[in-house]
Parts: sequence; structure tokens; C-alpha cells
Amino acid sequence: ATIRYPGEQVYAELYFAEEAATTGGAGGGALGSVTVKDTEIASVSGKNLIVVGGSCVNTVAASLLGSDVPMCGGAWEDATGVGSGSFLIQTFANPFTTGKIATLVAGYNAGDTTNAATYLRTQTPTTNVGDKYVGTSSTSASLVVA
Repeated sequence: ATIRYPGEQVYAELYFAEEAATTGGAGGGALGSVTVKDTEIASVSGKNLIVVGGSCVNTVAASLLGSDVPMCGGAWEDATGVGSGSFLIQTFANPFTTGKIATLVAGYNAGDTTNAATYLRTQTPTTNVGDKYVGTSSTSASLVVA
């Protein structure tokens, strides 16, 4: 398989199986990992979300931060307090459905976002609405208290 993506380097996990293959947990009811583009948000509007990517490239991330347009560079820094070499993991009430959450996992650039995703997977930060972590490496972040 050849996958081409213009722009910055990205990370992807690919799974190949026969057409009849299925995935699921031991009880058969586990959904597992689902990837949805920001343009397909309506298809998961009733779910808890993990939104990966900054507001410059992800319209759902921008909406979580209160913007209906992409926010890059200085606008991202003003909205998040996160600059170059840093990332943000912040949980919001899901604006697309009542009673659900949306956790934003994003960095100033792609490498910082990778660190945020690794931190989320390996360090298990809390994801209560309003919780905000700012970090600088895949193993270092601090809970920001408002």
C-alpha cells in the first residue's frame, strides 16, 4: 500500500484483514478505536469524543475553543496558553450533544500533538469537564488549575 499525505509528517495505524473479518472485545460488544474526520462529526454527535489535532487543522478543535474559523500560531497560543514545544489535553462538555464530553489532544505542531497523544495513552490524566493539562514531553504535563 502506498499512502501519500501532503504537508507535515503524520502517524497512522493500518490494519489489513480479509473482507469477512470483524473486530470486537471478548463480549463482542466493544467498539474499539474509531477514526472520524472533523467533517464527519455528525456521525458521532451522540458520543464522547477524543479530538486529536490543533485548531489550525481541525474544525472540531476550533469549535471546542470557541471559534468557527481555524486558529493558528498566535491565535492558538492566545486561546490555549500553549506555545511551541508544548501540548494541551483539555476536556470540554461536548458541544454536539448533551451529557457527553470532548477531550482535545493537541500540540503547537505535529510533534507536540504526538507527545500529547502518547501522554494521554500512557499517563492516564483525568478527563473531567474543565480539566486542562499542559505538557512538554510524552511523560511530562501539569494539571492547570483555573
